[in-house]
Amino acid sequence: MIIKKAEFIKSASSMSGLPDDGRPEFAFIGRSNVGKSSLMNMLLGRKNLVKTSKKPGKTVLLNYFSVNDSFYFVDLPGYGFASRSKSEQDLWRVVIEKYLRTRKSLADIFLLIDSRHGILPNDEQMIEFLDHYRIGYKPVFTKTDKLTKTELSAARQKNQGSFFASAADGTGKEELLDHIRQILESGEVKE
Repeated sequence: MIIKKAEFIKSASSMSGLPDDGRPEFAFIGRSNVGKSSLMNMLLGRKNLVKTSKKPGKTVLLNYFSVNDSFYFVDLPGYGFASRSKSEQDLWRVVIEKYLRTRKSLADIFLLIDSRHGILPNDEQMIEFLDHYRIGYKPVFTKTDKLTKTELSAARQKNQGSFFASAADGTGKEELLDHIRQILESGEVKE
């Protein structure tokens, strides 16, 4: 798949603020500082479309990016970062959970996991939530450029069926875009 056009559309703090045009949506979720913004920029072939930050926990809204005028990338707030107030974290959790459970145009979810740390307790909680509600997702292990060849090989062996990506060197871009293309061509969406 070739990304010819990508643009920021809007940010929303609640379900009522989401686009209602029915375009397929690909959601990106993961712990704060897992590299969501960098991965999305890499996939879109843009450097700074999705805002990145050295300070974790910057994404606090559901951010929509139109891709090729035919589908959306949705940048969800990161979980597991405690510098935000408990009430703020609870609000995000409610909005994110409702989005993941009820959004009809959700085509797929990419659950990002830092390959250097593997699946941490916060990731486990998200996996349990998705499994409990029978919401399909694809694990994407990020920052693979930080691993040795031996570490990467072991991670791939342990997590078969997952994607492995690096925004720094472009690893995984073709595979992820091909996966998205296949879903779009099949017309599949979550139920």
